[in-house]
Amino acid sequence: MNSKRFRWSADLPDYLNDVPEIVRAYAPYIVLSPEADEELNLTVRQERDCFLVGISVGKKIVREEKLAIAYEEGLLYKKLTKRFCKNALHDWCKEITGVELPYGSLTGVRPTKLYYELMQNNGNPEEVLRDTFFVSPDRARLIAEVVANQSGYYDTDPHSADIFVNIPFCATRCRYCSFISSELSQVRKKIPAYIAAVREELSAILKKIKEENLFVRAVYVGGGTPTSLEADELKSILEPVAQARPGVEFTVEAGRPDSFSREKLEMLASMGVTRISINPQTFKARTLCELGRAHTPEQVYLAFSLSREFGFDINMDLIAGLPGEDFEDFSDSLKKTLSLRPENITIHTLSIKRGAVFRNDGMEKNVQGIVKKCVDFARAELKSAGYLPYYMYRQKNMADNLENVGYCLPGKQCLYNIDYMEETTTVLSAGAGAMSKYVHKDENRIERLPNAKGLDDYLAKKGV
Repeated sequence: MNSKRFRWSADLPDYLNDVPEIVRAYAPYIVLSPEADEELNLTVRQERDCFLVGISVGKKIVREEKLAIAYEEGLLYKKLTKRFCKNALHDWCKEITGVELPYGSLTGVRPTKLYYELMQNNGNPEEVLRDTFFVSPDRARLIAEVVANQSGYYDTDPHSADIFVNIPFCATRCRYCSFISSELSQVRKKIPAYIAAVREELSAILKKIKEENLFVRAVYVGGGTPTSLEADELKSILEPVAQARPGVEFTVEAGRPDSFSREKLEMLASMGVTRISINPQTFKARTLCELGRAHTPEQVYLAFSLSREFGFDINMDLIAGLPGEDFEDFSDSLKKTLSLRPENITIHTLSIKRGAVFRNDGMEKNVQGIVKKCVDFARAELKSAGYLPYYMYRQKNMADNLENVGYCLPGKQCLYNIDYMEETTTVLSAGAGAMSKYVHKDENRIERLPNAKGLDDYLAKKGV
């Protein structure tokens, strides 16, 4: 593929810093590189009654756009002018490549949040997505379906909260993973200190919940692979939450089937856990080996069967676009997942993430259309099997510029997934790399408080 290469140049106000993501979304058709010969420049300026955008390549102006708007302090002005800049860049990129992106000029993680915003304007959100943001009709319909299936689960209570606990340890590191997680064998001596630090942090969180009279909707324990810990170690982390808030939705990621045991599942059930994840990602043994996942397809079936004995709702993940896999491989994995009939199935589109081994090895995102065929097939098959799309999010460098979508059986929506993706609920988080988010609904703002990312930095800050 002959890519068009440019050196990005723009002197933009801070609120427009993410505008070049439009150009990056067109990779590999357009590549931004500091070594490129040609300079791509974006200029903006405000005149008395209009906002002007100019795009130039080298010294040649290739596009000029004008938005009739007067300057005004506040978020509305910034929102409208940012959208105008992105649309101008999108139109130019589409013109020079002949490529139409499925999400048009949308670059954010949460397209459903925009849909909710558009709903408040008493218009037709689906139509606005198509006509104003150039979202393809099938993706606009998907967004609408996700929002519809959140009805009754979408949180509007200003006094609600979720608890998140991060356990950033895995038996091995997957090649697609970019999370700040450690291989357990390398940090085994630090586990007792980590448990003590997280328990202390959870005690403070539970105290805050009691003092502020908050209602806990969901508890989510993620990672990493929490069940890579021994049963007594994981129990020590879960105990404070289990004792303080029984009866809520309580999810523990047990994503790697090789981390399962009856002892661990019995412990999770005794702690009041209601939902677990078993993530095959694929049922092709060769792919699992190449990904660095130390389990077999047979272990997925064994873990699922054992988990069913304890009555957990089960989440399962598949990834479309894994290296070396074709449509038949993916459809086979989907068929096998559907045969188990878990309560939730999330279809991920492979994203080449910064920090992942795939990225370091020089892999680029796939834009050949095969992944779209897989994802669209999954959408149709899941619908036919009675599953509903109920949450979604997007990431950079996704194959075919697509999305991740969570599907569920009716009435089995995971509250935490909806709360986190729609950012409607305060999330109080514990552990290395965890992010607490305080949702101030009356002020329409979110306050983010991150913990130290690295294990050693986290332990040092906690004084253990």
